Amino acid sequence: MSGAQSDQARTLQSVRSRADHLRHTIQTLEQLMAWHPLTQWPEFLSKFQVVAKQLENIMGSKDDDDSLLPESLHHWVCAPRMSLPDPSHIPILLRTREDPEMEKRDEELLQSDTASLLPHHHRKRKADWTWDELDLQKENFNTAVEGFEESLKKSSDELLKRIKVGKFKDVARPTFTQTDKYMFMETGQWTKS
Repeated sequence: MSGAQSDQARTLQSVRSRADHLRHTIQTLEQLMAWHPLTQWPEFLSKFQVVAKQLENIMGSKDDDDSLLPESLHHWVCAPRMSLPDPSHIPILLRTREDPEMEKRDEELLQSDTASLLPHHHRKRKADWTWDELDLQKENFNTAVEGFEESLKKSSDELLKRIKVGKFKDVARPTFTQTDKYMFMETGQWTKS
């Protein structure tokens, strides 16, 4: 085998091993999704970043100037770039997006009873509120918190009064017969208290 053919074989073997690593990573991700559907979003995101980086490495090895693969083998390396224009941009877009659970909770909060405290024109995303609307929201919140504090203070004062009333009261203690029995055992005589 000539030197050029052995270099091509080594390059082809390198591309195959990278493709095998990519397949293994995708299979691991599929198994994770199938067997652990409640896995947190950041873990899926990190797995996706690994897949994107591996695919980028394969695409980069094909386009290297010192690549020893003949031009006729380039289309076998991986899928055409049409489906993935720039693989390095996708993880950044996913990274800037909120977790799906957070988006869902945000939408539920907008539609819940707490959102009904505001007039209908105030029910919009937090990023769209004006300063006046935020001040009104702050005042409503402060009023509600002050009301809760006042009711808590009243109930705690009543509880303290009830505790203090019964604390210093003289209570007649029942007479115990056990002490009399022990005294009889020790002295042999019944004592009257």
